[in-house]
Amino acid sequence: MDTQTYLEDLSNEIFFEIFDYLHALDIFTAFASLNKRISSILQSIPLHVIVSIIHCRNQIDFLSSHLIFHAHQVISIRMSDTIRDDTSMISLLFNRHNFINLQFFMLVTVDRSTKLDNFIKQIKTCDKLVSFKISNPDDETMNESDKCELVRTMFMHKSSFLRSIVLQYTYDYSNILNNISLTSNVTLLYLCIDDSPSNISIHSILSILRLCHRVRYIGILVKENDLVDNNNTLVPITIPSINEN
Repeated sequence: MDTQTYLEDLSNEIFFEIFDYLHALDIFTAFASLNKRISSILQSIPLHVIVSIIHCRNQIDFLSSHLIFHAHQVISIRMSDTIRDDTSMISLLFNRHNFINLQFFMLVTVDRSTKLDNFIKQIKTCDKLVSFKISNPDDETMNESDKCELVRTMFMHKSSFLRSIVLQYTYDYSNILNNISLTSNVTLLYLCIDDSPSNISIHSILSILRLCHRVRYIGILVKENDLVDNNNTLVPITIPSINEN
């Protein structure tokens, strides 16, 4: 005699495994309001938010409507600030929601119109943060005050779990190096430096990094502004660990 297995017959453990392969928008689209049991399971799973350039505004609004009740479950966010039909998604999500348990964050591109004030304030309070990355090749879309505040925030972050900081936008670190130091738990650091006569040298950066005894992996990208030899050439420099012991 043939037996049929229905979705409702699956154990909670199998649902946990299924949801671990899906990001938040997919989960809410397929399973939200399905039944009381599924709704109960959705209240207890970690969530991964992905916002990419292929998404549209009505999808993000749908996601946001569910995050009203689930933002505390979000442990990772990987997003583009620009989607198919709108911009400033980072402002939209961080103005609407408080991601108190965020552990992993990655932002690709920052739109010129985006205000980062609330985003930076919230990142400061993420005491479970493990990894933080911003990749913004077009530096002109970020203002200098936001760049400075992000550097200060991440270098002096209070999360004891923070291990990785990647800031892929050029910045004149000479403005702040005398006033800050790197949190001692960071093991991976990636910076992009504007290499011009008025800016700080790589050796000065390293003198600060030597204060951090746990750093094992360092990446430095130098944006060379020597108009005689190269015009805006990106020169990658690989640097070995500064502390092997």
